[in-house]
Amino acid sequence: MAKENAQVDEREARMGRRVNGKVSSLLTEIEKEDIPDRLLDLARQLQTALNDKLAR
Repeated sequence: MAKENAQVDEREARMGRRVNGKVSSLLTEIEKEDIPDRLLDLARQLQTALNDKLAR
């Protein structure tokens, strides 16, 4: 049972890293564009929230 939980935790961690990497890439692209500051702020908040969730 513990082994199954460890496998699930590892899959979730890998998915979280993959998602966080994609968010970082998107933020980099957003920063290059001429967009409203509010959109950039929301994107940064999303990245912060994802990082906080992964840290738990």
